[in-house]
Amino acid sequence: MAKDYKKLGENIVASLGGPDNVAKLLHCATRLRFTLQDTGKADLETIRSIPGVMGAVTAPDGIQVIIGNDVTKAYDAIIAEFKFSTAASVKENLDEKQNIGSRILGVLSSIIGPAIPLIMCSGLISALLIILTNWCGLSAESSTYTILNMVGTGALYFLPILLAYTSAKRFGCDIMISLFLGALLISPTMLGFADAGGYVSLFGLPVKAVNYSSTLIPVILTIFVFSYVEKLVARIVPNAIRFVFQTFFNIVIMVPIALCVTGPIGSYCGDLLCAAMTAINTAAPWASVLVIGCLTPVLVLTGMHLALIPLVMTSFATVGYDNMLFVAFIGMNFSQFGVAMACLLKSKNPSLKSLAGSCALTAFLAGVTEPTLYGICVRMKRPLYATWITCIVNAIFCAIFQIRVYSFGAPSFFTMPIFLNPDGTMNNFYFAIAAAILTIVVSFASTWLLGFDDSCYKAEEAA
Repeated sequence: MAKDYKKLGENIVASLGGPDNVAKLLHCATRLRFTLQDTGKADLETIRSIPGVMGAVTAPDGIQVIIGNDVTKAYDAIIAEFKFSTAASVKENLDEKQNIGSRILGVLSSIIGPAIPLIMCSGLISALLIILTNWCGLSAESSTYTILNMVGTGALYFLPILLAYTSAKRFGCDIMISLFLGALLISPTMLGFADAGGYVSLFGLPVKAVNYSSTLIPVILTIFVFSYVEKLVARIVPNAIRFVFQTFFNIVIMVPIALCVTGPIGSYCGDLLCAAMTAINTAAPWASVLVIGCLTPVLVLTGMHLALIPLVMTSFATVGYDNMLFVAFIGMNFSQFGVAMACLLKSKNPSLKSLAGSCALTAFLAGVTEPTLYGICVRMKRPLYATWITCIVNAIFCAIFQIRVYSFGAPSFFTMPIFLNPDGTMNNFYFAIAAAILTIVVSFASTWLLGFDDSCYKAEEAA
């Protein structure tokens, strides 16, 4: 029997405090993301018990309900029934009791999240280019190579423009002016100043000559300040001349702020992050992946892994690789395949077997772990212990062999080329494959030996 997504949506919304308590609804690959007027009205335990729901967690931007691979069907049914706002420009009504760290995480998640699929796509194209060059005879002097390289590096290069758009959506300010400010940061003139180094002058004000391509903190700070400047200008400029002069005054005010204040401050923050990462990698190159690898399950469960994206971006922009987050995610992503396969083969419960088969394919082929993590690991507990054991084993292995990711992307079967070293050597790629195999074996064996109680799955959940 097919799932009744209309009934599923009605039950979820009722458990969130009713339609009047929902300010906005968005979704990602596996989760419904609700922004609520009052998060205190949400009953997470009731939501978790609803057939078709894999889990529910509190996030900085509201409540996230884990549905799985058919999340878009549930989303469409809810939107059709309740007509909730789906506009990204609607500001999140964050819980006033949240600390500043949670608020910052919520802002970063809403700004960086929409750009990640495009960045991953560019990363995969860069990995494909390595394959074509090293194994398929593509000449580095050809126009094909030049165009593919342009596409492969495009998302990171134009990152300030991409994030100017998402920042404008998040902070509720003018999108076109925000895009203009982001474009200014990577204009040929600014890049020319950056090549010369030092400082230049704008009416006597010092402008730090910086290459802002591939950076994210400068543009986010700039658009954040612009969201307040825009309101100030709107109050001052008379209605009779607003059409022309409101934009003019916004630009006149924001250009010096962007080039002399927010841009340099963001650049210094990036420099500090880079210095810290360089110091760690110089003193103990194994430390970062070991620490993050051991914490990966809790990072994913809480959504805190998104807070590490700025560090990863800084690493790609400066040293050209990541030896921290995505390396640790070999353990997280492939362990969920091993866990799901163990449940599929060991369980006699038809509901769990059906769920495990779907989860295994999703984790292995696409690196999407939430269906297994929430649908199996959290629900039965012992598979979560197996996941944790596996992540620690993978972290130790990756730390010993200093595995690196050279293109932005989450590890999966189809994205293994992200481990190919641009210099043509294959050792890092082979070690990454070994880590994936080790992860699958350890997670499968751990899940099988620890066992699990599958009585929580009912027959109707397979429908």
